[in-house]
Amino acid sequence: MNKVELLKMLEEKLGKEIKYDSDLGVLSQAIHDELGETVSHNTLRRMFKEDVIRNHRSSTNDILAHYLGYKNYDLLLKDCGADADISIFTPVDSIDVENLQQGTQIQFTWDPNRLILASYMGNLKFIVNESSGSKNLVKGDILEISQLAVGFELYVVNVERNGENLGAYHAAKQGGLTSIEIIG
Repeated sequence: MNKVELLKMLEEKLGKEIKYDSDLGVLSQAIHDELGETVSHNTLRRMFKEDVIRNHRSSTNDILAHYLGYKNYDLLLKDCGADADISIFTPVDSIDVENLQQGTQIQFTWDPNRLILASYMGNLKFIVNESSGSKNLVKGDILEISQLAVGFELYVVNVERNGENLGAYHAAKQGGLTSIEIIG
């Protein structure tokens, strides 16, 4: 399900076309009034009005599904004929690591030609599955990262290699990360 389809369903439920930024405030209030749950006006704006695709919390998707009468977002997808288990690449501007599910794979890059593919292990830790162009981070390293954001420096709180604590690591100091993708 794409954001246009979801927006149409929300408009139908709201009984109002969502054309303007202020309409998103009306939707936010309607969700709060009906469910007692909050999806902020700014979150809705980022989801539906900005061209950039962002990683939205699954709880946000579930709240929208609840508003539409579904138990959760996966059931909404299934009812609409979308397969919730299809893997896709999702470009995002930032990732709040604490909200990732264990096993989620992410890929992030920075100049010049650096690429890390890592799997989330929980507790803010990732294991590097693939490292390209980086002399300092290698396959098998365990990285402790709390936030990843395009345009910002990569700050690894701690790097562990073969059971040895190597300490903190900074990269992408000039220009920041160039991309972040959730692989699956």
